[in-house]
Amino acid sequence: MDALDVISEQVVSGWLLILSSLLFLPGGFLYAGRAIWSWPAAKSRTYLYWERGFVMAAVLVASLGFVLLAQLLGDASDRILSPIGMTIFLVGTILVIAAETFSFNRQEGVYVAIVVSVILAFLGQTMFGLSILRTGYLAGWVGWATVIWNLAWLIILPIARPQNMYYPWLHYVAPLIIGTALLGRG
Repeated sequence: MDALDVISEQVVSGWLLILSSLLFLPGGFLYAGRAIWSWPAAKSRTYLYWERGFVMAAVLVASLGFVLLAQLLGDASDRILSPIGMTIFLVGTILVIAAETFSFNRQEGVYVAIVVSVILAFLGQTMFGLSILRTGYLAGWVGWATVIWNLAWLIILPIARPQNMYYPWLHYVAPLIIGTALLGRG
């Protein structure tokens, strides 16, 4: 592996997608400390900024990884699904960042924007899974896992949890799988 391989689009995309999953972990842990375990420190505004900041950083880094993945899949002959997936995912990213930012002042999210961002994230990632299947750029199981994971939760959440569909960790499983596959691809 030479210096150019270390900074290739494939490697950088893989690391960004993995990093997005890792960045979400402290945000999810801080959320659990505030909402589930009722830590006294979690009542401070600074705590909320750190918690939601990790969530926003994770989705932003995922978007950057998906931008590079869209380029890779486009170069692999998909000029339809990956650009559509990228556009859908970016709109969802903008909505979730706006809703998270609003929550700083109101201590509650803007639920409609959150629901739309959840739907868009699942649909965008589904498009990437379909693009992976179409191009064969990564192993078929990566594409299938991405498609099935995202479509399953897109169906399950509105039925099982219509009043609270925002489980951000669900959006970092596919990036972790895709990122790992990108790094493992010769």
